[in-house]
Amino acid sequence: MKKYLAIVLMVVLAGTTAWAAFPEKPLTHIIPASAGGGFDLSSRVVSVGWEKLLGQPVKFEYVPGASGMIGFGKLMSKPADGYTTIITAISMQAMNINTGGSKVGWKDLAFIGNLINDPDVLLVHKESPWKTVQEFIEAGRKAQKPLTISTSHPKAVTTFAAKIFVALTGINAKVVAFDGAKARDALAGKQVDACVGPYFSSSSKKDFIKALASFTKTKVWSGLWDVPTLSEATGKAFPSMVEPFALMVRAETVKAAPQAYKTLVSTFKAATGAPETKTMADKQGMTPFLDYWTPEECDAFVKEFQEVWDKYKSLMN
Repeated sequence: MKKYLAIVLMVVLAGTTAWAAFPEKPLTHIIPASAGGGFDLSSRVVSVGWEKLLGQPVKFEYVPGASGMIGFGKLMSKPADGYTTIITAISMQAMNINTGGSKVGWKDLAFIGNLINDPDVLLVHKESPWKTVQEFIEAGRKAQKPLTISTSHPKAVTTFAAKIFVALTGINAKVVAFDGAKARDALAGKQVDACVGPYFSSSSKKDFIKALASFTKTKVWSGLWDVPTLSEATGKAFPSMVEPFALMVRAETVKAAPQAYKTLVSTFKAATGAPETKTMADKQGMTPFLDYWTPEECDAFVKEFQEVWDKYKSLMN
């Protein structure tokens, strides 16, 4: 009996030691998009500080396609040992789940934390006749021909936000879905009247476009475009439509590799405030958008977004 207990104790201690040493090899970080996009840039910003804290490199694996769903399929095919992570916009994944585009639900995922928060804004061309969102709404209400508002995908957060905007303002407008950044390209090329897009991600076209208002609860960073929130500008209660970039692992990791999960959470939090991360964020112009959230805060956002979806989902039919 004593010999049996000793063996059991040795096995338990061996397992504990193994997880205490996590990570013992490089991590694989899945980017469910092509290189050079927002997920890639933000991942590079945090990885410079995170690798130092982990003591291991973070290797990127680009898995674009199907609005990120191919990347999530890749994540679910990997062991739940903490060595594979993924980044996405929480609201983007919520849209995929709610519209039936994702087989990976929230029960399958566990948050490590949120890195940045990119708020959606209403954009027009710099040479457009509308200087304020009020002028744009007034023109839209009087328009005989529908104004065109570009968005990044038929089932994107920006499309949802644009349709809510049209419904709450009563303007005569048509929402036209493009493919990712092509929505901003269309506005820069004057192919559409307006665009709903993420603030930071739209900044690459700042020489051609400008924001009129934000889909946020409070005023966004004014360093690029100094604009009011839609609620302030219209007096109507607009929901907050933002795109938080969070890192996740398979939900099974929390139970199967608890120490690994705790290490990922604690080191990620420290990495978001690391000097190396801040330096890289400054170079990318991302510093105003750094917004660390705990896993619990990420879960709370999911619930909040779901309430918005339940209220306005008929607009997406």
